[in-house]
Amino acid sequence: MKYQIIFVLMLTLQSSMISAQKKHNTTPIYKYLKANADSTIIMNYESNWEINPEYFMLSKKGDTINAYTYKIVSSFDQRIVVPHNLRYRLYQNTQVPVDINSYFTAKYLSADSLRKFWQELIMLKPWNINDDQVDGAGCPIDQGSLQRQIRDASSTKLTLITKKSIKELSFYAPQYYEKEICPGRKGRQAIIKIENFFKTYFKYE
Repeated sequence: MKYQIIFVLMLTLQSSMISAQKKHNTTPIYKYLKANADSTIIMNYESNWEINPEYFMLSKKGDTINAYTYKIVSSFDQRIVVPHNLRYRLYQNTQVPVDINSYFTAKYLSADSLRKFWQELIMLKPWNINDDQVDGAGCPIDQGSLQRQIRDASSTKLTLITKKSIKELSFYAPQYYEKEICPGRKGRQAIIKIENFFKTYFKYE
């Protein structure tokens, strides 16, 4: 019975990953970058919790490299008590397709920093990385790891866009599983390095 429950949970997680991939592949900003850039690498996070979308992008067209962010910043102070309908309307205003709009911003980085950033990412061969859809989410189930599996963390997403394709990679709680339970998976190690590069150049936590 225990293993049947685990199987159902894993099947549900896999289905949600496939569903998320289909949804993201139709995201307007992905289609725009596919048509208007040679290569783009996008990192973002996804969670079962309601979080505002935040994307970090590095895009190359010819010899020109640019960095972009897409971030919804609410100007509403959550400590203020307002009627439910008004709060919900404010929330609705942020639920727009991720696209070239007022939430999309070009980030300034020096030309040298952009080139170095791009080279560091390409050296990791992101198009060849295996993600959780290939290697499996979390860690292999055994008596030592079962109690330490988690279900309430976020996934690190990496979207790779060229003129010909949109490829999305997904890694569930990579830092946690690499450090705490089953270290050594190459794809997970690669996404952690990529995430650290994005954090360094975009200067965010």
